[in-house]
Amino acid sequence: MAAEWATKPDCRLFTGFSPCRYRRPCEGCTHYDPVPERILLIQLDALGDVLRTTALAPALRRAHPRAHLTWLTRPRGAALLAGNPLVDRVMTLSESTPLILDSLRFDLALCPDKSIPAGALMNFVRAEEKRGFTIDDGGAIVPIGDSAAELYRMGLDNELKFFGNDKSAQQLMTEAVALEYRRDRYVVVLDDAERRWARDDRHVAGVEDDEILVGWNTGCGPRYPYKKHSVEDQIRLMVSTWGRVPRKDRTRFALLGGGAEDERRNAEIADALEESRIPVVRTPCTQGIRRGIAAVAACDMVVSGDSLGLHLAIGLKKPVVAWFGLTCHQEIDVYGRGIKVLSNVGCRPCWLGGCPLTPKCFADMPWDAYADSIAEMASVLLRDGSWVGERTIGSFPPEKRIPQPLGGSPGPVF
Repeated sequence: MAAEWATKPDCRLFTGFSPCRYRRPCEGCTHYDPVPERILLIQLDALGDVLRTTALAPALRRAHPRAHLTWLTRPRGAALLAGNPLVDRVMTLSESTPLILDSLRFDLALCPDKSIPAGALMNFVRAEEKRGFTIDDGGAIVPIGDSAAELYRMGLDNELKFFGNDKSAQQLMTEAVALEYRRDRYVVVLDDAERRWARDDRHVAGVEDDEILVGWNTGCGPRYPYKKHSVEDQIRLMVSTWGRVPRKDRTRFALLGGGAEDERRNAEIADALEESRIPVVRTPCTQGIRRGIAAVAACDMVVSGDSLGLHLAIGLKKPVVAWFGLTCHQEIDVYGRGIKVLSNVGCRPCWLGGCPLTPKCFADMPWDAYADSIAEMASVLLRDGSWVGERTIGSFPPEKRIPQPLGGSPGPVF
């Protein structure tokens, strides 16, 4: 009888709570997979940062191919990690997290997240080695070791971050945790139900196999509201683009977004486009992140500001036309499938949550070149079935740099 209940808690699939997916006793199981080392990765938020950090997983697997990887994030970030084959366990942040961390032991703990909550959690972790960032006794974020020094300094030196840096965020974070950078992509995995949702979205939009669906990510998160165009400018851009598309009979528009605010914006935009006889469909905005991922997957290309929608499109290997005002375009890797459009303002980038200057970055764009780029990408996709290339529209640094307004971006919160 004792042999029947022999367990193997060092197996990758063992939890002690319920049978693993093979649903058989541990004793004699041919799927036994002993774990030689355990790694913890802490990346809490924002959602775009969680998605970008999935690019660390391939580098981790190369350096530690047999390790068990636990990812600690907030509950909303866990949805982005669903189905990720490179992550063994997703731990969601709760009141009990410090107690749980104090009970576990890891060989390596990584924290590329420069935030007070993430740094505080690193102090609870029992690990043989730690890399990335933590906080000191006064609550200041500090680097762990020399590998994190460059990314740390960049956060404190705007001239370096805004104009001196030419590395992507993925390269910076990979090097900060002392892993080998090979331009690894984000890891986004759809399940069967999500692929069906994507097919349904194309069907609702009336897109045939030889037609394309252009996705427009119209919104952004509340922390940086200037990452989105006004409704009026968004409508004008779409109408202008439509006028440039040579095969209107084979092109459809889809409005993407997340949350009730985006749903209201998209309803207003859709009404205006329908008045102009532009074929458009609205995708669900209030059915959760996974539904949003499926909506992006339904599109053949995506137009977006620097927000989660852009990162989802990049992760799903969609060609993108991405516009930038307050954020650093050089930190965004489109992996050879995208056009970056830079605002005309001379104070970009700034990473400010509010601004007294006019015109605003989101309103002062090279609109004609912007619309031309979207129409060009759509035309090439219709003709060739793919779009490959990478270029930037606009000067960098700005031709007429002007002083940025005083103030800072929202600081770290407890």
